[in-house]
Amino acid sequence: MKTLKRQLTLKDGIFLSIGSIMGSGILFLPSLIYATAGSNILYVWLITTLLCLPLLYIFIDMVKSVPDCSGVQGFISIGLGENIGATVPVLFLGSVSLGMPASALIVGDYVKSFFHIGYGIQYITAMMIVFLGIISNLRGIRANSHIQMFISLALLATAIAIFTLTFQEGDITRNVFAFPTQISVLLPGMVVAFWAYSGFENLTFMAGEFKNPQKDFKWSMVIALIVCGLLYMLLSWSYANVAQTEAVNPMIGLYQLAEASGKGIFLTFIVTLFAFLSVQINFNSWIWGISRLIFSSAKQNILPSYFSELNDKFIPYRAILLLGCIFFSSIFLFMLFPDFLKLAIYMVSTNFIFIYFICVLSYFKYKKNIQSKIFALTIILALGFALVSSGWMAVYPLVLFLLGYVGYKKCSKRQASLF
Repeated sequence: MKTLKRQLTLKDGIFLSIGSIMGSGILFLPSLIYATAGSNILYVWLITTLLCLPLLYIFIDMVKSVPDCSGVQGFISIGLGENIGATVPVLFLGSVSLGMPASALIVGDYVKSFFHIGYGIQYITAMMIVFLGIISNLRGIRANSHIQMFISLALLATAIAIFTLTFQEGDITRNVFAFPTQISVLLPGMVVAFWAYSGFENLTFMAGEFKNPQKDFKWSMVIALIVCGLLYMLLSWSYANVAQTEAVNPMIGLYQLAEASGKGIFLTFIVTLFAFLSVQINFNSWIWGISRLIFSSAKQNILPSYFSELNDKFIPYRAILLLGCIFFSSIFLFMLFPDFLKLAIYMVSTNFIFIYFICVLSYFKYKKNIQSKIFALTIILALGFALVSSGWMAVYPLVLFLLGYVGYKKCSKRQASLF
């Protein structure tokens, strides 16, 4: 049976990592953080970015133990057992099947607002993003990594253009560098900002394709974290230059920034382009990562073995096409039930908290030294509190977890009875 080839270099990993972290959150989080933290935005992003380094350490440590495409799923199996590890594919599919199409529709809403036409363009844009993501992944590692590099550079250029066009000298600009007298004023913004960096777990599924995973995987994640942190800081700073805190509508996001700047259709076009690029690069990376999870799970008989097939380019094409079918189906679902979109975003967020929870729980059980256990326990308590605070939204990941657990147990019994 064919196996995935180790072809990814450090450069490839950096651009795939940026795409994995960057997503629809950048369209509204800068405004939401500014509305929450006011002139303290730069310190919110700086401290949050630094606090993500311990979480990066956990994922880097995982890859040392499981340096293949099973990623988080393989590590959870080591720490908590195969039965728990088998729930990971179902949990991730439950997240991306709703979250990715939802982010594509958010971009579609930007395009709809720019052209001032009906809702049809919103769904056409979303389907185009899915289609381009599927095609870029089917073209192979070299082609996809070049596409990611081009989009990443274009994304950085448009972000700098947005910041430059909205930059103004004034009191607010000077105030963003004044350190707050109380750390408590930063905490609400830091809680929100943390979710800008979800995507690290997707990178673990790519470890099996790095030429040197022990070295390049680590640095690609760290560099991507710094680049994404700078982008978030620049765009949040733009709000401080243009809008007063009480006037910010966090749900409108970058579009309000474009409208408030007084730069007209030119800046609005740049913002729309930025929205499209940020979600397209996110789609490309997540299709890459989750298709490897599906492939690895199929090889282990957690998912149907049909999806363990590679083509002549060593691409898990059946897994990629499966994701395309799921994404198109979800867009159609949102078309029938548009009010479900906002609820789906909350469900996906809670699901990712649950995934992080069992991931760090596995780390706690697997590691033997007391320092690692204390470190992991601190994160477990924080994530557990977040899960409890989510209320009935926590039902969604629990249902997915039970489906994955029961399904794997039944399949294992069926396979055992054949021998």
